[in-house]
Amino acid sequence: MTILFASDLDQTLIYSHRSMGPDVTPEELQVVEHLEGKPQSFMTRRGQKALWELEKSAVFVPVTTRTQEQYERVTGIYRDGQLPRFAVISNGAVILENGQPVRDWSDNIRKQCIDKKTVIEELMPEIKRHFSEEWVLRIRQADDWFVYLIVDREGFPVENLEYYTKVFREIGWGMSLQGRKLYFMPESITKAAAMEYVRDRMEAELVVAAGDSLLDLDLLESADLGFLAAHGEAVRSRSAISSHIQVTEQTGIKAGEEILAGVADISLQSK
Repeated sequence: MTILFASDLDQTLIYSHRSMGPDVTPEELQVVEHLEGKPQSFMTRRGQKALWELEKSAVFVPVTTRTQEQYERVTGIYRDGQLPRFAVISNGAVILENGQPVRDWSDNIRKQCIDKKTVIEELMPEIKRHFSEEWVLRIRQADDWFVYLIVDREGFPVENLEYYTKVFREIGWGMSLQGRKLYFMPESITKAAAMEYVRDRMEAELVVAAGDSLLDLDLLESADLGFLAAHGEAVRSRSAISSHIQVTEQTGIKAGEEILAGVADISLQSK
């Protein structure tokens, strides 16, 4: 049986110092990403080993909002730096096969965004109209697919998040607050759709998915089984989830360990 393990990266399998939580010692940590020569993201050594062991029973497909440049920095999660055959990046706007974008897939996504007018040129005036407050530190565009704001969490009006979400949903954009980043994502760009493409290409018989944010929920709902990190935005927002999705008992980087142990158990049971 071909088992596909489709997992988000940040705050699901890999963690920054800020997000990993207090229940881990420096000796347990393994650097998996460097930025400008400095350690940026981590797994526990146990988690890294567990992911490598999964290669024997499942096919790992990273599914991330990171752009290709950002994704390619995370080399430490792979044994000998060997990238997987497939990776879903830019939240599903781009699928990499052997490191190269699948052009037909992205061209189709681009057409959908243009047809629905969910392109950055249409979005930016709305962002500037609604978000001129001091808590917006920077505005970033992700390879012309979507936009995210770097925000001051202490000044961010969490009580208005539901209102903002409704306003932008009406013009075809989903919102997701992850740490200090507030994402604006076109409705045509989803992790679930990209995962289904990979599933069909691989002829996988079982998909196990993992994530932590609202942008991961469609992925988990489309999978056969799912793991949702207890510390994440999706749990905090009390979003409805289906019975095939399990919320972790652990939080922070230890939730990553728990997810990988759970996927290993499923793989063994499926043999």
